[in-house]
Amino acid sequence: MNIPPPTIIGTSSFGTSGGSAITNILEEFSAFSFLKGGATFECNLFTENIFALETALKIGNGIDKAVKTFLYHAQQALKDFSYKNNFGSEFLNYTVEYINSVTKNYLGAVHKDYDYAFLDPAEHAIFSKAQKLYNYKYGKRVYEAYEPYPWVPAYAPFGIVYYGDFPNDFYDKTHEYIEKVFAPLYENGKSYILADSIYSASRITPQELMYYKNSKALIANRDPRDLYVMNKEIYGEWFIPTWNVDAWIAYYKNSRQSIKPQKENNKDNILHLQFEELIYNYEESLAKIKTFLNLKDSEHTKKGQIFIPEKSRTNTQIFRKYPQYLKDIEKIEKELSEFCYPYSEEQIRHFLPEEIKDGNRETLEDIRKTVYIFQKTGKLP
Repeated sequence: MNIPPPTIIGTSSFGTSGGSAITNILEEFSAFSFLKGGATFECNLFTENIFALETALKIGNGIDKAVKTFLYHAQQALKDFSYKNNFGSEFLNYTVEYINSVTKNYLGAVHKDYDYAFLDPAEHAIFSKAQKLYNYKYGKRVYEAYEPYPWVPAYAPFGIVYYGDFPNDFYDKTHEYIEKVFAPLYENGKSYILADSIYSASRITPQELMYYKNSKALIANRDPRDLYVMNKEIYGEWFIPTWNVDAWIAYYKNSRQSIKPQKENNKDNILHLQFEELIYNYEESLAKIKTFLNLKDSEHTKKGQIFIPEKSRTNTQIFRKYPQYLKDIEKIEKELSEFCYPYSEEQIRHFLPEEIKDGNRETLEDIRKTVYIFQKTGKLP
């Protein structure tokens, strides 16, 4: 018996800003089937590459590169246990089938480095002989066209070249492709499939949603004060620019500029949630999620077993433990006030003296700086 395709629901964040908390909450509902790996498996292969292909087809440029980048990433994903464990070994064939359905191709010249990844390795051994054969066959004939600069035809290996226009049925074909790829995850009685990080949490999220039939996205954001301090002291993530507070404020503003327009224009398929609200206003946040996804109370069969607000509370107000960043925090509060969670007096955490961190110790960010200098110069600072 064929199982009707469930709706794919994506959770995301702006990077260490609470997306996994939403994933954990939804994992408590019986209406979901889940990608194996849960919040640890960031399933972004399909969305990122479909977007690049769609963009290339719409502007009529870079189509061959978009296709081959997609195919290369799919080939690499086939070697990744998480992808193979979730989607089986057929998703690469489905990807080739999908690409052929929305593009055209011809046998042309291999002239880019990435082209060689799609040729049989045995062909590489013949290239030099093929070059000699071409030169022999071309012989000493005289080039008959006028060229202002010296040029003659030369040997180039043959390979597939992709081109085309944006097809009217692009999204229908994309839906068919996604349904085939996700079919191994279908379960009887499950209305949804939960996929972490399938969407980018950016200005293009509404566009990305079009690739997944009737899909919705839940996106988490987090207090910029905590993110700033936690990256310096705990995370040490390279993609979060906390080297100085001004860079952090500029980056944070830029990366969150999609929130307001999406709250206004995409209420039906994008729900923005504040990480701190999930903890300090749990029941109201839960009600928003259930309304957004039409979930029933009876489906919340593991409530409080995976996402535990009391435990997650320890990951909030971390900035209060590091008084050495007080001036930076004050600047963040001034420049990013709309994103700073308004803790009530009852919610404010008061740390004991022994919990306050010594400002003299080397931070994780200091370690990163030292390693960076060593990497670039071969010398210790």
